Amino acid sequence: MRFARRWAGWCLATWLTWWFAAGVAGASTLTVDAPPLRLAVYAYRSKAVMEERFRPLADYLASRLGTRVELHVLTLDELEDAAAHRRMDMLMTNPVHYVQLRARNHLTGALATLVSIEDGVPTESLGGVIIVPARQGAPRTLKDLKGRRIGIPGTRFLGGYAAQAYELEQVGIRVPRDVQLVDLGSHDAVVHAVTSGRVEAGFIRTGILEHMRAESPALEGAVEAIHVQRLAEYPYLVSTRLYPEWPFVVLPHLPREQVARIASALYSLSPDHPAARAALIAGFNPPADYLSVEQVMRRLRFPPFDRVGELKWQDVWDRYRAAILVGSGLTVVLAGLVALLLVKQRQLLTERARLAELKNEYKRAATHDALTGLPNRLLLHDRLAHAIARAKRYQTLVAVAFVDLDGFKPVNDRLGHDAGDALLVALARRMQDALRATDTLARLGGDEFVAVLADLPDREMAFKLVDRLNELLSQPFPLAGEEVRLSASIGVALYPADGVDEADQLVRLADQAMYRAKRDGKNRVAAAFPMAA
Repeated sequence: MRFARRWAGWCLATWLTWWFAAGVAGASTLTVDAPPLRLAVYAYRSKAVMEERFRPLADYLASRLGTRVELHVLTLDELEDAAAHRRMDMLMTNPVHYVQLRARNHLTGALATLVSIEDGVPTESLGGVIIVPARQGAPRTLKDLKGRRIGIPGTRFLGGYAAQAYELEQVGIRVPRDVQLVDLGSHDAVVHAVTSGRVEAGFIRTGILEHMRAESPALEGAVEAIHVQRLAEYPYLVSTRLYPEWPFVVLPHLPREQVARIASALYSLSPDHPAARAALIAGFNPPADYLSVEQVMRRLRFPPFDRVGELKWQDVWDRYRAAILVGSGLTVVLAGLVALLLVKQRQLLTERARLAELKNEYKRAATHDALTGLPNRLLLHDRLAHAIARAKRYQTLVAVAFVDLDGFKPVNDRLGHDAGDALLVALARRMQDALRATDTLARLGGDEFVAVLADLPDREMAFKLVDRLNELLSQPFPLAGEEVRLSASIGVALYPADGVDEADQLVRLADQAMYRAKRDGKNRVAAAFPMAA
């Protein structure tokens, strides 16, 4: 791959040289009086160091182009101002800054990519180095950098910031959120801050440490790199992935012929030329692909990629597919559990309603007669006790009428038990129709019934209602194709007239009166006598 790129560069340089020699470029038209070309170089180290390194390159270009070339070593802000006001014709800067300048100033693509050299090994790639003090307790891994004070030359550097920030993000450390950044302005300042203990780690680009150690041997052993990558044939110490070296850019206002001559001069520069040795480079290659730089900038949301674009569902799906699938699965499971709970709750409510219904049925069965549906002896006792309590409170009378049918047994024997039961049901309904809503009719068993007449104003009212019952019972009943006639013997006891105030005693008095009525000839009503009498 490297051979192919060099071969392509050699071909392009040969073609440009031929084009230039053939007079297409019209070099003869240039004179020393023509406006000088302005070469702007980013001062990633001190301006004095950069001036010393790149002055020979400017002179080399002047000699090849036949015109003066002014060298301007500028900071990033000065470079942006010069680009905005067209105060430069050629530019060399770091790849991150180049992408940012191109977005703001409509620069052309790179004309060439710088090739650096170290110990005779050329490379057109750069990376980042993470340095720490060479002492115990210093960070040893990327994760150790979380929360540490880290010196950087600036946030617009590729090898001095973006490359390291991207590596830290791969292990879950977000920069600058998870670290303490100290902007020191230059790579040299970062190295000195690490050696002096001002910061706990530093980010610098590849090649810086080797050059500074060559200039100041005291640095040897004072700092060391962590997360070192073992890359074959790469001449520098590096802690990150590699990215394209600096681009050489010409601004769009230069004529095409002049651009061609500049390209020819760059590709013709050999590693042995004094200008290349001074600049610590091996020359220039055809422009590299800077897409990897843009991808890192997009990932870290560097300008101009820091603006939030329109959110699309496809973007959300691509980025959060696993989370969406897991969330959807959990939602389905949760929905299933909720549905199951609702079903169980509905079943529970149904069971509760059924239990309440059974409870009511059991309660009714315990207090009512199964044949006629009338209150039984238990409920009769409660109703009578309640009626006595009301009579005490409102000074009224309560009458208990004990009813025993005369001649029921012969009818039951002759027509059968079913006919007898039907007769009892008809009798019960007829007696209920004769009573008031406040009265109670109960069946004690067989053909014995008890009527509780409550809230009576006097004895006459009580016996008037009892006489009405007796008259209704004597009316004929249609039964099994026949007309059946019955009579009743009725005993009546009154509260408080008969001198007792207990429900059981009052019923017993009425029962005794009923037997007296039967003994006296049946089909009649007999009043009770006080127990004391």
